[in-house]
Amino acid sequence: MTLFKDVVDLLHNNDCVILPGFGAFVLKKKAASVVGNKFSPPSKNISFNSMLKENDGLLVKQISRARKISYDKAFSLVEEEIKSFRKKLYKDLIVDVESLGIFELKNENNINFNPDFAINFDASSFGLQSFTKDPILKTVKQGSKKDIQFISSSILKNAAIFIFLIGVSFFGYFNYTNYIDNEKLNNIALAQKEILKNVQTATFDLGELPLINLTVSAPVVDQNFTYFSVISGSFRSKENAQKQLNNLISLGYEASYTSINPKGLFRVAYARLKTRNAAASLMSKIKGNGQDAWLLIEN
Repeated sequence: MTLFKDVVDLLHNNDCVILPGFGAFVLKKKAASVVGNKFSPPSKNISFNSMLKENDGLLVKQISRARKISYDKAFSLVEEEIKSFRKKLYKDLIVDVESLGIFELKNENNINFNPDFAINFDASSFGLQSFTKDPILKTVKQGSKKDIQFISSSILKNAAIFIFLIGVSFFGYFNYTNYIDNEKLNNIALAQKEILKNVQTATFDLGELPLINLTVSAPVVDQNFTYFSVISGSFRSKENAQKQLNNLISLGYEASYTSINPKGLFRVAYARLKTRNAAASLMSKIKGNGQDAWLLIEN
C-alpha cells in the first residue's frame, strides 16, 4: 500500500501522523546513551495510538500534493486504503508494514503493534549508528619515592629494560623446558594407553556374539489434534521470544511455542490446551491478574 510510504515520509519531519478512522503513529524521543562500552546516538522510535483517529488534514494534504488531486479525492483514497488494510488484517491476522512495524489482530477490536526499532526517525542523527568502543588500557610504572630521590629517570628506565629482558629470557627458557617435559610425559602416556588397549583387546575378545533382534515402535502422535492456545505475544526475535517463554515458566505457566506464525514470527503461549473451556478459564484468570492474552486455535 502506497499510503504507508506517505506516512513514513511525513514521520521524518512530524512527530505524529494520523490515519483517519484508524489510529496515529507517534514518535518518542530518546536521548543519546552510553551503556557499558556501547554508544547510541539520539533517536526517535515509533509507537501506535489507536485512540487518535480524528483527521487533522496532514496525511490527506500530503497525498493531495504528491498525486496532484483534490483534497476530497485524496480523503476518499485514504479511506479506501485504510478499509483495504483492515480487510487484509482480519484475513491474515498479521501484516508487516515496511519501515514501521508489524500489526497483529488479537481479537475483533484489539490490534497490537510491534514497532521496528531499527528505524530512527531523528533527522539530527541521520547517518549515525550505535558502536562499541573498547576501553583504552594504560600501564603505569611507579617507583618508590626513595628510588626517585637517588636514581635518575634515565638510569631507572635502563634498569627496568634490563630486568625485563632477563625476566623474558628466564621465563622463555623455563616454559621451553616445561614444554619438552610435558611432551615426553604425553608420549609416554600415549604409549601406555596403546599397550593397555592391546591388552584389553586380547583379554576380552569373546568372538562373534549372536544377533539380537529388537522391535521398537514409536508412539503414535495425532497430527490432526486441535489445540486451543492462550497466546502471550508474537516476536520477530527468537531471543526475545525465549526470554518471554522463560518468564512465563518461572511464573508457573505451562508455557511453550505454538506453530510458526505465517509471517515467521515466534508465538509464545501461556499454555496449549485441548478444550476451549480450559482455554477460556485460563484467559479469564490471566486477564483477572491484569495481563493480556488472546486465543489461537491450532488445527
